[in-house]
Amino acid sequence: ESQSQMSASREILLQINSHDRSNLDNPQTKFTVNLGKDHKISSVKAIAIKSLQCQNTFYNITSYNNTWYYDTGGAELSVSIMPGQYNTNSFIASMTAAFLTAGVTVTISSDSITQKFDMTFLPPTSVFRKRSNGQLNPIHRVVGIRSGEGGVTAPVGTYTAEAIRDLSGLKSIYVLSNVMAGGNCITSRSGGSRMALLDVLPVRTPFGGIIHEESRNFETDLLSFDRVLQNNLGNVDIELRDSENNALDSNGSDIVMVLKVWY
Repeated sequence: ESQSQMSASREILLQINSHDRSNLDNPQTKFTVNLGKDHKISSVKAIAIKSLQCQNTFYNITSYNNTWYYDTGGAELSVSIMPGQYNTNSFIASMTAAFLTAGVTVTISSDSITQKFDMTFLPPTSVFRKRSNGQLNPIHRVVGIRSGEGGVTAPVGTYTAEAIRDLSGLKSIYVLSNVMAGGNCITSRSGGSRMALLDVLPVRTPFGGIIHEESRNFETDLLSFDRVLQNNLGNVDIELRDSENNALDSNGSDIVMVLKVWY
């Protein structure tokens, strides 16, 4: 639809809150809200996100990046730390303890100039840039293991990360909706696939603060609503993911969104 056509349409703001999700067993970052037959919006032409608000309770270490694969000259092994919000010191302490429990003495220090990790291993340990199955070492971005430098290294006593460590946490929120977006976005993840991307919102608030992102250009970013059932909108499904297409976990914090609907 053109902007002139949109200006000739009626419009309404629609607020949705994950607290009102139809299935409370689902997480706050993947939910469906039913509008009810009295509030169903008919003949929808376009939809855009106006704002998103939630507390930044997204950990920088999650179940997706808390495991380090390695070996000491034999089979593939791994150590994991608990998901949570880490700074450099707490990350080093937790990872050192995890390796020690596995029988590997690791010393990790952070170079004050390069901001890269220096590590020593006893016994000598292979640093996996990729796992034996070809997948990336989940912790590579956090530690600074550059994924494009081959696969498994030979066991080493010392290792300096090729890249700067990254404990900065979530940088952007990918908002997905099968109802409102369908498969409108093609992603390079997994060799190319479609995803129901509605919008991408930056995260500029530190952990613990309130994320409140309001799109200043949402009317130019409207998404044509071309669904079945005569373009009726009776329920809204929302899923939040990160840039790696991993599901987000808000650790119990609710998500509040305002949509603008043209009909």
